[in-house]
Amino acid sequence: MYKKIRGLKQLEKMGFPCPPYQVINITGDKPIDIEKYVLKKVREVGIPDLKGDRIGVTIRVSMPGSLDKVAKHGGLHITTEEKVLKKVLERYQRYKPDGRIIVQHTVDAKCSGALLKEYENAIIVAIPGDAPPLLEGVTTNYEKWVFTLNDKTWVKERAYRLRDEEINILTQKDIKNIEHYVRALTRDNTYLEWSISKRGKLYFYEYYELKDQ
Repeated sequence: MYKKIRGLKQLEKMGFPCPPYQVINITGDKPIDIEKYVLKKVREVGIPDLKGDRIGVTIRVSMPGSLDKVAKHGGLHITTEEKVLKKVLERYQRYKPDGRIIVQHTVDAKCSGALLKEYENAIIVAIPGDAPPLLEGVTTNYEKWVFTLNDKTWVKERAYRLRDEEINILTQKDIKNIEHYVRALTRDNTYLEWSISKRGKLYFYEYYELKDQ
């Protein structure tokens, strides 16, 4: 199973907002002209330049089963077809024959993070800007909120600090918006990655159930 692709399809099925994407499956589709095929896919999804909402695309690789963990990220905010094509072909050569490549709009993020829904709680962690420093464990400076489903309360358990000053990342409006989707999750022990654009729009781009790990 291709976890990243399956997660995107599940987000769409649940009606969660998800940046537009295309899956490039060179091995499966067997195009005669690979470059022409890739450019067609890229043009179908488009390279956005919507300041405050979506800027450029990101390149991700989805691999079957446990191999998914070894696929490296291909960069954020790529804004030209030439660079997207180069990145896609590099990823194809590196991860063929099993790798499927996802070209997806990148959020012009005010903040980003992860959401974990457990049986009775939901946990949100967030940093300003793009998510990779947090998701890849590069930073230990982040904001953390815990939501108790039974009494419907949010508690800030950890503050983000900038030059020894506490900085608020998520507004109450942001938290309530995320809570709406927490309540919409029908399964426990689910993990999601998200970003909120500078215009305040919430997007999800990763979903899986912990039993998949």
